[in-house]
Amino acid sequence: MPIFDFAFNPYAILSIVAVITNLIVIYLVFSQGINVSANRWYVFSIIAVIVWAVTEALSRLSALPQGAVFWETLGSFGWIFVGPPYLAFALSYIGKEKLLSKFSWQILLFGPAFLFLFLSWGTGLVVNQNAASYVKYSTDWMGPLDTPLFWLVFAWIDFLLIVSFVLLFRFYLKAKDPQRKRQTLLMVCALLVPLIGGSITNGVLPVLRIDVMRLAVPLTTIMSVIIAYAILRYRLFAISPGMVVSNIVETMNEILVVFNPDHYIEFVNDAVERVLGYKKDELTGQPIKKLVGDDWHNFEDKVLKPIDEGKQVSGVEVSLEAANGKKITVSFSSSVLKNPKGETYGEVGIATDISETKKFFTDITAERNKLTTIMQSIVDSVFALGLEGKVILVNPAALTMLSLKETDILGKELDDVLTMFDGDQRLDGKSLLPTGKVTEDTVIVQKKALRITTAFGKQVFVNLTSSAIKEGAEVEVGAIITMSDVSKEKELEEMKIDFVSMAAHELRTPLTAVRGYLSVLLEETGKKIPAEEKSFIDKAFIASSQLASLVENLLSVSRIERGAMKLQIEPADWVKTVKDAVNNFQPLAKEKKIKLVCSVPEKLPKVAVDQFRISEVLSNLIANALSYTKSGGTVSVETESKDGEIVTHVKDTGQGIPESALPRLFTKFFRVSGVLEQGSKGTGLGLYISKAIVDMHRGRIWVESKLDKGSTFSFSLPLND
Repeated sequence: MPIFDFAFNPYAILSIVAVITNLIVIYLVFSQGINVSANRWYVFSIIAVIVWAVTEALSRLSALPQGAVFWETLGSFGWIFVGPPYLAFALSYIGKEKLLSKFSWQILLFGPAFLFLFLSWGTGLVVNQNAASYVKYSTDWMGPLDTPLFWLVFAWIDFLLIVSFVLLFRFYLKAKDPQRKRQTLLMVCALLVPLIGGSITNGVLPVLRIDVMRLAVPLTTIMSVIIAYAILRYRLFAISPGMVVSNIVETMNEILVVFNPDHYIEFVNDAVERVLGYKKDELTGQPIKKLVGDDWHNFEDKVLKPIDEGKQVSGVEVSLEAANGKKITVSFSSSVLKNPKGETYGEVGIATDISETKKFFTDITAERNKLTTIMQSIVDSVFALGLEGKVILVNPAALTMLSLKETDILGKELDDVLTMFDGDQRLDGKSLLPTGKVTEDTVIVQKKALRITTAFGKQVFVNLTSSAIKEGAEVEVGAIITMSDVSKEKELEEMKIDFVSMAAHELRTPLTAVRGYLSVLLEETGKKIPAEEKSFIDKAFIASSQLASLVENLLSVSRIERGAMKLQIEPADWVKTVKDAVNNFQPLAKEKKIKLVCSVPEKLPKVAVDQFRISEVLSNLIANALSYTKSGGTVSVETESKDGEIVTHVKDTGQGIPESALPRLFTKFFRVSGVLEQGSKGTGLGLYISKAIVDMHRGRIWVESKLDKGSTFSFSLPLND
C-alpha cells in the first residue's frame, strides 16, 4: 500500500524527537498529579502535538506522494486541536475554569475544531489532497496551500493562541506573588515560541509560496520543554492559592464586601445577588450606605467607627437593605486591609444572613415562654430529671405540694429529697429513668397511691407517671415526672374502708345470733308449725345467710384494701382442689337442671397456693356460671398446664356479657345492667375479690364473652418451682 511505502529521511528524526520529548512532558505532568483541571487541559494539548508530530514524521518518511497526502490529512487532527485545549489550560490556570463547565463555552471552544476536522478529512477545503501537486523536497513533501479554508483555520488557531497569550500576560501583570510571576512569565515566553515561529514556518511563508522547512512541531516541542522545566523548577501546576481563594469567595454563602477608607464599595461577591438581589455592578463604586439603608446610624456606630479606629468587629447584628426594600438581618464582621507598610487601604466585611436563625430563636423563645407559663399554671406537680437522675426542673405546684423551696430540690438526687413507697416496698429514684436507648416517646413507670415523704417529714399520696422523650439524650433530660396529689382521696378512701369494716364487724355478731336462733327454731318447731309459717322462717334464714355473705365479702374487701389479707401458701394438689370445688356445686346444678362438667388431667404439677382463698375464687366463678345459665345449659371447668402456668377455665352457655361491660367487670360493686340483673342477688364484690386473690398469687384473671353464646372466665397461677 502506498501509505506504508517508506524511505529514510533524516529530517523525520526531528519529528520523532518531538514525540519522545512530549511523551516525557506528559509523564512529568502526570508525576505532579492531574487532579488540577489546568494539568488535564495541558495534557490534552500535548496529546494533540504528539499526534501532529507522529503524522509529520510518517509524512516525511513516505516514499510516494499518496502516502504523504494521507498522513498530512490525518495529522490535521493534531494541529487543529492544539489551540482549544491550550486556551482551556490558560483559563484554568488564571482561575476561570468555571467557564469551562458551561455548555455554551464548550461549544464555542471545541465546536469549530470538530467542524474544521470534518472538512479536513472529508473534503479538500482545508488540506490539499491532490497527490499530483505534491513535490519532494529534502525536508518534506510539500503541496500548495491554496485550499479555500486553510487561511481561516490558520487564523482561528492563531486567534486562540493570542487570546491565551493575552490572558496569561494580564495575569502576570496582576500577580503579586514573586514565584507566581516567574511561573506565569515562563508560560508567556513558552507560548510565544510556537505562536510566532510556527505561524511563520507553517502558515505565513507557505501561503506566500516560499519554500521553507516546517518547524511548528519542533517549536511547539520547545514550548513543552520550557513548561517541563517550570514543572520541575517551580512546581508550576501546584494549586493556585489565588484561584482557590477566588473560588471560595464566589461560592461562599456569606456576603463579602470590600470598601475603601471613604466607605465606597470596591468589590462584592456573588452572594450579594443570592441574598439581597443586587447585581454586583449595581453596588461596585457605590457608597456602603446604599447597602445598609435605614439602619445606617446603627451600622456606623457598631461597624464603621470601630473599624476606622483600627479595631476588629465580630458578629455585630445589623440590617441590610435588599434590592426590593426588604430588611435582612445579618451578623456583620469586619477588619481593615493593610499593605506591607502597615498602611490601611481598605476594609473587608462579611455579612451572614441570620434572618431565618433569628426567626427560629424567636419561635423557640415563644415556645419556651409558653411552656414556662403552662408549667407555672398547671395544677399537677412536674419534675424533670437529668440523665444522671438529678432534678433539673420543678414547677411551683410541686414545691407547694411538698412544702419545699427550689434550693431544697434543684440539682439534687431525687432520693436525697423524697422517699417513695409503693405499698410496703420502697421505690428507687433511678427506677424512674429509662434503662436503655429511647427511640420514641414512652411511659417508663406508672404508680397509683404512691406514698411520698420529704426530707422535712411531710407525707403525701400521689399518682405518679414517669415518661421519657426520644430527644432526651440531646437535651440532657432523662425523664419527665408528673404527680397528682391524691392525699385527700386517700384519706376519704381510708375513712370509707374504716366505716365499711366497722359496720361489717358490728353486723356480723347480731347476724350470727339471728341465724343461730332461726336454725334452732326450724329444728325444734319445724314439724309442729303450719307450712306457711315454716316458709316464713325459711325465707328469713335465707335472707340472713345472704346478708352474712355480704358482710363477709365487705370484710374481705376491707382486708384487701388495707393490705391485711395474708396468704398461707403451701403446695396443693390442683386436680383435687378443682374436683372438690366442682363436687360442692353438683347438688345446686342438679336442682337447676344444669350439666356441671369437670375436665382436668389425671396428673398436674403441684401449685403453691392458699388453699382456702383459691377455693374461694373457684367457688365464685362456678357460682356465677350457674347463676347466669338457664336450665338445660352446661357449665364446664377445665384445667391445663401451659407456658409454666396452670390455667383454669370456667365456661358456661349463658347469655354472655356485653362487650362494653368487660373492662369494668373486676371492679368493686359493678353489676351488668339489663337482662343479666334479673334474678341475680350478687353484690358485685365476688369478681373483685377473686381478682385480688389471683393477683396476690402473682397470677392473671380474664374473661371472654359473646352475647347469646356464653362466657369463659379464666385464671392462671404460676407453677411451684
